[in-house]
Amino acid sequence: MEKEHLFIVIAATFYGTITVGGQFLANLGLSLYEIAILPISVISIPMSLIVMFKREFLISRGVLRFFIVYGLIGGILHVTQFGGIVLGVPVAVVVLLLYTQPIWTTILGKILLQETITKSKSLAVVLAFIGVFVLLKPWDIESIGNLSGIFSALVAGVFLSLWVIWGRRSGINKQHYVTTTFGFTIFSTMWLWLLLPISSLFVQASWARISLNFSTYQWCYIILFGLLWGTVSHALFYSGMKRVPASTAGIILLLEPVSATVLATIIFRQAVTMNVIVGGVLILISNCVVLLKSRLEKN
Repeated sequence: MEKEHLFIVIAATFYGTITVGGQFLANLGLSLYEIAILPISVISIPMSLIVMFKREFLISRGVLRFFIVYGLIGGILHVTQFGGIVLGVPVAVVVLLLYTQPIWTTILGKILLQETITKSKSLAVVLAFIGVFVLLKPWDIESIGNLSGIFSALVAGVFLSLWVIWGRRSGINKQHYVTTTFGFTIFSTMWLWLLLPISSLFVQASWARISLNFSTYQWCYIILFGLLWGTVSHALFYSGMKRVPASTAGIILLLEPVSATVLATIIFRQAVTMNVIVGGVLILISNCVVLLKSRLEKN
């Protein structure tokens, strides 16, 4: 396996903390906007310090517009991916809707990046989607929540796809992964604060609440969540995107539901059933199809 693919595999594993961590922070009493803003704000602090001492990682004027758009994508993604959870949609349904993203990534990758939709990618998408469907077993969920929460999670799937594609564009433009991580976190945080007044008009006041008055216990989890999900995962992901196509990365990121399931089993003591095993195997097979095809094409 090439190291760039390995980086994205590891990043996808760490990204499994997103949904589980969001639910955990919600259980601790954090609002939707606190879950969306505070962890990424934590990420921006060490990244800003790195850039302060390493000036070569600063964002150049020529790519400023790129990061402004990327930050907007990130801001909307952060709100919508946690919106379904806060609105009462079960985590399984949120993740399933979020991971419709390989379909959008493959289609949008073709439109925006002129990437070829090969038979292997099509097969991998089908296998991966079936795997996620079996893994989460939505037909066994008694209630899937309100329509607003479902729509929020579905929108998050589309913006997750755009996030993958913009990350690939950064790699194509040979942006250093530190610069990309810094730019994404700073501008996503900026957009989240700018969108706060607008969001307050459409959601309950309790969902848009922002407070820094948390216990040491709560702050430890907020910081840990931000470091695992953001600093480590983003750095590995953007480093790998220098050579991995967006549609391929989108499929590899389907490892996230597997790691999320394992974390949910450990943290929330959820049973590992046969559908989890079968779904996880299908997702891993889909990743193997992509990785082996990539290796054959390079050789």
